[in-house]
Amino acid sequence: MNELGILCLIASLSVLSFSILQLSYGIIKKNEHAILLGRNSFLANTFFIALAFFVLLTALWRMDLTNHYVVMHSSEHLPLFYRVTSIWSGSSGSLLFWSLLLNLFGFIAIWKNRNSSEDRIPVMYLCLAVLSWFFSFLAVFYDDAKPFREFFPKAVVGRGLNPLLQHWAMIIHPPILYIGYVSFAIPFAVAMSALITGNLSSNWLKSIRKWSLFSWFFLGTGILLGSKWAYEELGWGGYWAWDPVENASLMPWLLASAFIHSLIIQERRGMLKFWNMLLIILTFHFTLLGTWITRSGVLEGPHSFSKSTIGTPFIIYIGLSFFVFIGILIYKRKDLTPERDLEALTSKEGSFFLNNFILVLACLVILLGVFSPLLYGKEFKAPWYNSWGIPAGIFLLLLMGSAPLLTWRKGVGKIFFSTLSKPFLVGVFFAVIYSISYNRFFDRSDYTISDNLAEIYSILTVGLGAFAIAGIVQEYYRGMRARVIEFSENYFQAFYRMLFKNKRRYGGYLVHFAVILIFLGYAGNAFKQKSSIKYFYKLQNSTGNEIIYSSADKGYLGNYEIEADTIKLKPILNGEANQSPNLFNIIVSQEAKYKIKRHLEVKDSMTTERRFYPQINHLTGGFETHIPTSEPDIQSTPKEDLYIQLGAIEQSNLKDENPDLPIMFMEYFFTARSFSEKEELFNRFPKQIVANLEIWINPLVKLIWLGSVLFFLSGLFIILPIGESVKK
Repeated sequence: MNELGILCLIASLSVLSFSILQLSYGIIKKNEHAILLGRNSFLANTFFIALAFFVLLTALWRMDLTNHYVVMHSSEHLPLFYRVTSIWSGSSGSLLFWSLLLNLFGFIAIWKNRNSSEDRIPVMYLCLAVLSWFFSFLAVFYDDAKPFREFFPKAVVGRGLNPLLQHWAMIIHPPILYIGYVSFAIPFAVAMSALITGNLSSNWLKSIRKWSLFSWFFLGTGILLGSKWAYEELGWGGYWAWDPVENASLMPWLLASAFIHSLIIQERRGMLKFWNMLLIILTFHFTLLGTWITRSGVLEGPHSFSKSTIGTPFIIYIGLSFFVFIGILIYKRKDLTPERDLEALTSKEGSFFLNNFILVLACLVILLGVFSPLLYGKEFKAPWYNSWGIPAGIFLLLLMGSAPLLTWRKGVGKIFFSTLSKPFLVGVFFAVIYSISYNRFFDRSDYTISDNLAEIYSILTVGLGAFAIAGIVQEYYRGMRARVIEFSENYFQAFYRMLFKNKRRYGGYLVHFAVILIFLGYAGNAFKQKSSIKYFYKLQNSTGNEIIYSSADKGYLGNYEIEADTIKLKPILNGEANQSPNLFNIIVSQEAKYKIKRHLEVKDSMTTERRFYPQINHLTGGFETHIPTSEPDIQSTPKEDLYIQLGAIEQSNLKDENPDLPIMFMEYFFTARSFSEKEELFNRFPKQIVANLEIWINPLVKLIWLGSVLFFLSGLFIILPIGESVKK
C-alpha cells in the first residue's frame, strides 16, 4: 500500500508541475487552450490527493506496520475511532490532510468560476496550483512530510496515539482548525488575481467576503474548541496559556477579523483598498506561519511536533511568497487609490480603522512573544501577554459597542445624544453597581489571584460589556420598530424578517454579543483562586483488582470545604470492549474522590484522576514507560467552577523518593499467579502516602462556554444560505 500512496504523491507533483507550466504559458500568451489544460490538470490533482489520503486511512485502519506513520501514531489496541482520526495527529498525516482540504476548496472555487470569462480567473488557478505543488513537493522529498515512508524492518506493534489527543474535542478541533487555515487560500488567490490583472471591479469583493467569513468562522470555532480541550484535559485550571501553538492560530484570526471589518468600508465607502490587500496577504501568510510553527519543531508547545526536516523549506517558501506578493502590491499601489478620505476619526469608518489598528498591532506583538525564545533567549510568559493584551481587549470592547451606533462620515459629537447616550448610561450604571457589589458577589481568600489593576480591568469590562449589549438591543429595537411602522408587522414578525433579510448586519450583532459574553467570562479571572493541599492516606485491605487508600483529611479554599475520601489504583481497558486485558491496552488509573461542601452544606462528590498510558516499544513489543495525563473534575455553576486535579503522590515522610505506583500496580495486576504472590506484591505498596490536590475556583467561566456556543450558532447562521428567500 505504501507504493500506491507514493505513486499518488508523485503523480500529484507531476500533474501540478504540468498545470503550473500550462497556466503560466496560457496567461502570458493569452492561450485559452493552455489555460483549460492547466485548470483541468489542477482539478485532476484532487483525485490523486484524495486517493493518497484514502490509502493512508486504510493503512491506519488495517494497522499496516510497514508504514512509518502508522507505527508512530497508532496502535491496534486503540479504539477504531481514535485509530482512524490519528491521521491528523502527526506531521506528515496532517500535512496530507492540509493538501486534501486545499485541493477540495480549490476544486469548489474553480468549478464555481468555470464559465467565467474574467481575465483574473486563470491567475487565481495559478496561485492555488503553486501552493498545492509546494505541499506535494514536501510530501515527495522530505521525510517528515512523507506519509508513506516505509518502516523497515516491519515493526512489532504501533506506538499508539498521544494520550492527550484521546479526547472528543481534539478529534474535531484539528480538522475544524485546518479548514479555517486552509480555506484562507481561496480569498487570498481571488484577491491576488484581481491585484495582478488590475481587474479590481467590485464583483470580486462579494466572492472574497463569503470565503473570508467561512474561513474566519471555522478558525474561530477551532480556537474555542481548543480552549475547551485545554480546560477539560490538561488539568492546569485554565483555558488559554499563550502557548506558541495557541498563538499560531490566534494571529491569523485577529488579522482576518480586521480584514472582514475593513472590507465593509471598501464596499460602502471605497476606502482602504491598499490596506485590505495588505491584510489578506498577511492573513494568508500567517496561516502558513502557524502551520510552520506547529510542524517545524522550532517552538515547542503541548500540541506541537518535534524537530522536523520541513522547517527550513517551509519558512523559505513563506518568506519568498510574502515578499513576492508584497512587491506586487507596492508595484500596483496606484490602482488602489481610495475614492474618499477619512472625514472624522469618530465616525463609523474611523472606528473600523481603529479596530483594524488594534487587531493588527496585537497580532504583531503576539508574533514578538512567540519568537521571544529565538530573539531574546527566553520565552515570554502569560503575564507579559496579559500586560498589554487585557488593555487592548478592553479597547476593542469599547469599539465593538460604539461602532454599530456611529454613522458614516459624521463624528460622535453630532449623534451622541440620539444613538450613544442611552447605551452609555446603561454601561455607566452597571459599572457602578458592579464596582460596589463585586466584593459581596465573589468569594475572596488569601489565595485569590488578583490585584487592584485586575479589579479595575474587570469593572471596565463589565461596564463596556453592558454598554455594547445595550447598543445591540437598541439597534434591534430600532430595526423592528421601523418595520412595525412601515409594514404593519407585529414585533415577532419584524424581528424574524429583519434578521433574515439583513444577516450581515443583524447576524453580525449576534456574533458581537457572543464575543461580549466571552469577554465578561474573562472578567471573572480577576477573582480566580488557586491552592494546593496535601492529604494523608492509609492503605486499606485489598479488594480484587483495586488498591485503595483512604483518608478523612479536610482542606479549605474560599467557601469550599474539600474532604478526602479514597484514592483507587485500578485498571482501565483502552481499546475495544471485546479485547482481553494485556500489557498494551491497560491504563493505570489513580482515581481520587472528594466530598464537597459549600458554606458548610454538602453539595456533591467529585472525582479526579491521573491516568498512566503504557508506551510500548515498537521494535521489541515490550513495555517502555508510562505517559501520564490529567483528568480533572469540574463542578460548574452559573457563578463559578470548582476545578480540582490530583497531583503528585509522595511518600508519607515527604523525604524519600516518590513511589512508582503505576509500575507497582502493573506488577500486582499482571504477574501474581497465586493468592500468596498477590499478597506479597500487595505488601510492597507503601502503607501511607501523601497526595497533592490542585484546586482552582474560576468565576464566570460558564459565560465563556455560553459565548462560544453562541459564536458557533451565529457564525453558522451567517455563512449558511438560510433565510435568503425571506421577502421584504
